[in-house]
Amino acid sequence: MQAECHNGVEHTVLVVANDLRILGLAQAVLASKGHRVLLASDAKSAVQLLTQNQVPIHSVAIRAGMSGHEEVHRYSLRQGAKLWTLHCSVDDRSVRLEGLDSGADWESVADESIVL
Repeated sequence: MQAECHNGVEHTVLVVANDLRILGLAQAVLASKGHRVLLASDAKSAVQLLTQNQVPIHSVAIRAGMSGHEEVHRYSLRQGAKLWTLHCSVDDRSVRLEGLDSGADWESVADESIVL
């Protein structure tokens, strides 16, 4: 699937997670589908990216239960980005994306579990 273009601009997704393995897996999967991917390891970094307006951000994926979720949600709405929750589990041997949910207007990155 190619990234959906909005007026000639590719779809940009901001992924927010406090684990580098999750960020890496999400980036690999989304980039393989043709999306531009920005990464933030905490809410403060995510808000900075959302408010810089240098790159239009169409969707924001944040790890479920992560600190600062409400702040990222508020700024995402202000910028017109769709917010969705990334469910995942991490252990010493694997990173598993268990699913993505909430109204993203494009194909989810994981219809089934993906293990890295």
